[in-house]
Amino acid sequence: MSVKAKSFLTFVLTAACLVLARPNAYAQNDPPGVNRTHYWTYHLIDPIYQPDQINTQDQFWPAFMPNQTDSLLRLVNWVYKNNSVVQDTFIHYTWWNLVNKYPVNKFFKVTNQFGSNNVFVDRLEFLLTPAWKNVQNPVPGGPFANHYQCYRAQGFPPPTQAFLFRDEWRQDFLPVGPLEYLCAPCVKEHHGQIFAPPDTVTHLALFRIQPQSDVFFPYIQDQFLQIVRPVRQQPIEYLLVPSLKEPPATPTKKSTWGQVKTLYR
Repeated sequence: MSVKAKSFLTFVLTAACLVLARPNAYAQNDPPGVNRTHYWTYHLIDPIYQPDQINTQDQFWPAFMPNQTDSLLRLVNWVYKNNSVVQDTFIHYTWWNLVNKYPVNKFFKVTNQFGSNNVFVDRLEFLLTPAWKNVQNPVPGGPFANHYQCYRAQGFPPPTQAFLFRDEWRQDFLPVGPLEYLCAPCVKEHHGQIFAPPDTVTHLALFRIQPQSDVFFPYIQDQFLQIVRPVRQQPIEYLLVPSLKEPPATPTKKSTWGQVKTLYR
C-alpha cells in the first residue's frame, strides 16, 4: 500500500471514530465543580530512583504523615477524550511511588462521566506531583496545581464503549478497563515548604487502558528533579478521569471528619 493510500485510510478511520464517539460525548456530563481535564499515562522506560522525604495530609489523614518518594515511574499527560475539555495544557504530573502504604479500608461513593458507584479504597500507593513538560524557562517547582495522594481502589465497573484519545504526541481509539486507583487532593510539605491544593473538589479516578506508542523524549521538571527521559505507552497505562467523592457511608468522629470536610468533598 502506498504512503498516500495509508494516509487516506488513517484519515477515514479517524473520522469514523469521531462520528461514532460524538453522540456519546454529549451524553457524558462532568460532575459540578470539577476541573474537566482528563489525563493519561506514559511509562518511563528507565524509572528514576531518587528518594526524598515528604510529609502529607489529606481527607484520609488530617494530620501530617511522614513518607518518602523513592522512584519516578510515569509521566501523566493531558488528553482529549472524544470532545472533552483540556483546561490547561501546561499542567502535567509526575507519578512517584511512596514507601509508606498507609491503609484506609473504607467505602466511598465516586461520581464521574462514567456514572456513580460505591468504591472500596484500600491503601496509599503513590504521589502525583505537578510538573512541566518541554517548557522553556519554566517557573521553578512546577505549575500551580493540586498534589494528589493516590490509593488502590476497586468497585467501579468499566464503561461499555471505546473512546478517541488525543494529545500533542499521538491519538488512539481504546476501550477503558475497570477502576484501579483513586487520587485525592493533598497538602504536601517538602523541605519546609507547604503546598496546599488550590482545588479541593476534583478527585481523579484511574481506569486501566492498554495503548501502545512510539518512544518520546520529553524534558520533565517538577519539585524533585529536572531531566530528559524516554517515555512510551505500553500496557498497562491509566486514564485519569475527573471525579467527585462523597464522605464515607460509615460515621466517623466529628472532631476528625468535621475539620476536614470543610476542605474536601
